[in-house]
Amino acid sequence: MGVTQTRLGPAHPGGSREFVEQLTVERLAEARESLKQRFLVLAPRRLAALHAPLLKAPADATARREVQRFGHQMRGTAATVGLPDLGLLGGAIEQLTATLPYTDELHARVTEAVELTAEYVALARDGGGGAIGDDPRFQALVSGRR
Repeated sequence: MGVTQTRLGPAHPGGSREFVEQLTVERLAEARESLKQRFLVLAPRRLAALHAPLLKAPADATARREVQRFGHQMRGTAATVGLPDLGLLGGAIEQLTATLPYTDELHARVTEAVELTAEYVALARDGGGGAIGDDPRFQALVSGRR
């Protein structure tokens, strides 16, 4: 018996590989949904913890890197758990905080991106939310136009 079958238990009575593969896909989907829900529970806390570094970011490179790291993690984790819009916002935060010189205008855009992220996390927790690409606030963030 293969590793997959050993972990999943006995295969379908007919020994169908398709049955085992389907069972694996279902378990992966369940695991992904569980991770998504955990992510949505923890995201508001992570956003709240970002408050102090965000305030310090204009004058403190270490705080700015912390905000950038948050954006990087948000980008990857959100996309992995099936929340691509939050991943786009995380990417915007990451890119904006990496831009030098880090001007007051850039900091205002980062702050807006963090606030928009909090809004989209709340929408996702409530099971709603539209496509962020259609949101004019997001378009302004990535284009730099106000």
